[in-house]
Amino acid sequence: MTKKTGMNNQNLKYRNRGLLLRLLCTHDGISRIQLAQRTGLTKMTVSNIIAGLMEQGYVIECAPERNAGVGRNPITLDIAPNAPKILGVQLGREGVTAVLFDLKLRILKKEEEVFGQEDTPSILQKLFRAVDRIRLQEERILGCGVSVVGPLDVESGMVLNPPNFFGVSNLPLRHLLAEHTGLPVELNNDMNCAALGEKLFGAGREFHNFLYVGLSTGIGSGIIENDGLYQNSSGFAGELGHTSIDCNGPACSCGNRGCLEEYVGMPVIEARLREATGVADNFAGYCGRADDPRVDAVLSDVIEKITRALVNAVNLLNPQAILIGHNGTHLPARYLEQMERELNRRKFSQDYLKIKVKKSRFGMDSSLYGSGCLSLRRLFEDGRVEGHEEAAFAQSTASQA
Repeated sequence: MTKKTGMNNQNLKYRNRGLLLRLLCTHDGISRIQLAQRTGLTKMTVSNIIAGLMEQGYVIECAPERNAGVGRNPITLDIAPNAPKILGVQLGREGVTAVLFDLKLRILKKEEEVFGQEDTPSILQKLFRAVDRIRLQEERILGCGVSVVGPLDVESGMVLNPPNFFGVSNLPLRHLLAEHTGLPVELNNDMNCAALGEKLFGAGREFHNFLYVGLSTGIGSGIIENDGLYQNSSGFAGELGHTSIDCNGPACSCGNRGCLEEYVGMPVIEARLREATGVADNFAGYCGRADDPRVDAVLSDVIEKITRALVNAVNLLNPQAILIGHNGTHLPARYLEQMERELNRRKFSQDYLKIKVKKSRFGMDSSLYGSGCLSLRRLFEDGRVEGHEEAAFAQSTASQA
């Protein structure tokens, strides 16, 4: 019984450390007193954990700013420049991007490999090459997060059969990357990663529940519920693009009819805009011409169709906000205002809660930043890291007990 209690106490220390690390990573200039107030931990507990983190090179003290007020300003804390780093990987149809993040999700280094005519072996070769260049001369990496096009089996780390992805099928990506790097690897689909990144560091920080909607080749979403990523083991939750908005509509590759993706996927929208204007451009360029009545008519219709699908999602989930990301961040503000107005007019609980519609912070890079958040989330949730870092922390906290 004593041994079990000791292990529970150690687990509690890890969880408390995760709570403090989350605040330190996602806020600037926070004091020990503020950490205690925001977590409900005692000042002594906070001081002991911070002492251990400082000893291991995770945290530094910052000199307080002088002011003319009465009393001294508390010493603030921040993540140390030499703290361990996070490896993030975005794997998409156009290529692979590998990024070295610090614990505050700032990009320190980026490597890219562009895809041409690929197959599974060549994709893996380019992935490993980009990752190896990032890891060169960097010894303290806590883990690797991978954002990848779905569908996935998140529980097993398997990329199943993404459409238009060079025939990749049943690829055990998490296992292969962990074996290649020797790092713990977390894997999730691109929209879930985007939602997680926006929750921890972006436009979703103020909301407990929100829906991230990404306009891309298709249209996908990630769900944040009660401050966490909503996910089951299959990884198929949040497939907004395959919500039918017309049961007699065009056939979709998924076997359904009238799926939202058939109307508002980027290739479809851009084709409509080319036909309407006679101008060849990308979506961002067309959004810059939104004062053109021909462009406005298409974009207004796109917003109407997305809103139609979102009303169903809102009635099911009752989120506080919708964050529009990926190509959606190019939309002028009036279209998001149109969506917000229509959503609140047509949802079931009209008078209960006004849903906000906002642009994501990270835009086209939301999934990339979210890849780094996969490893950070694990650190924040249980406070554990791997190898000698964890052993050193256990030893330091034991000596302070």
